[in-house]
Amino acid sequence: MSDLSFLTPYWSGREMMRVHLASLRQFHPDAPVLVSKRGGDEGEMATWRREFGVDYQLEDCGYTDAYLRLLERCQTKYACILDLDTVLLSSLDSLLDGLRESRYDLVGIEERIRLPEHVGSEAWPESNGWLRFAPGCTASNFLIFDWRAFESRWGLRGIWGTRPAGVRHFDFDYGIGQRLPRHHYLLPFHVRNYGIGNLLKDGDRPVLWHQWYGSYRTRLAEDGADVFAVAAAGERAFIADYPNLALDDPSPAWGPERDVTAEQRAIASTEPTGPRQLVTRPLQHLRRWSRYGPRVLAGRALARLDRWWRLR
Repeated sequence: MSDLSFLTPYWSGREMMRVHLASLRQFHPDAPVLVSKRGGDEGEMATWRREFGVDYQLEDCGYTDAYLRLLERCQTKYACILDLDTVLLSSLDSLLDGLRESRYDLVGIEERIRLPEHVGSEAWPESNGWLRFAPGCTASNFLIFDWRAFESRWGLRGIWGTRPAGVRHFDFDYGIGQRLPRHHYLLPFHVRNYGIGNLLKDGDRPVLWHQWYGSYRTRLAEDGADVFAVAAAGERAFIADYPNLALDDPSPAWGPERDVTAEQRAIASTEPTGPRQLVTRPLQHLRRWSRYGPRVLAGRALARLDRWWRLR
């Protein structure tokens, strides 16, 4: 019996999901695969159960709550949380050995990834060329850790992180990396053929492909047209070539030439402090909520109540 489970929140992107699941089964045929599917499509999920042995739930909830529910259902010692647009290129066994031998606390990808020059940053005008910029942090696009030990010490609430100073991005689950400080990073690389996707390597060994924006059809349906176009073109090219991918001549995507400390200082110097800091984020939330109608607001209120119950 495998001591590793794969946990995938899933909204949309059937073709990419098939490739994702096939890659998990290629390298880890006996590991439990748990999926939280947003919205109904019993037929599709029954297909994944039949072909790949997926254990799934149809759940009308957002990403954060799907993440929590998947962790609650995880029965193995180790959990690998990963996006549906990630594709394994080799086994994770050697990385798991490092966790078992306590050489590090988690395996992940540092939130320090540049946009590729061949794509440009027009669709991300305020990014300063960064797709993700939160140095020292890890998020759920790919993360392996000892869930049983983490749960025993901090509980489900422990995944909630605090926003560091000097970052452009923040995800709720930064708490995992903040509480497990010994990180083993896979390094991201750009290749020309597949949009903003990244090849992730452990030393010289390709481990993973991450395409980014896997649920773009629904996630970016109402806004983000420029990002939608980039995400769609990259995914089409990747699926057309898979498994015969053109991964030659990769270039570093983590910005090794950048003065990251100076960039963090510059960002931190513009961040609100004192009383202004206390009101800025609540006002941002209010502005966002004001766009929702009564039905959406009621749904969000119920989701928050469900989350509170799980985290209490």
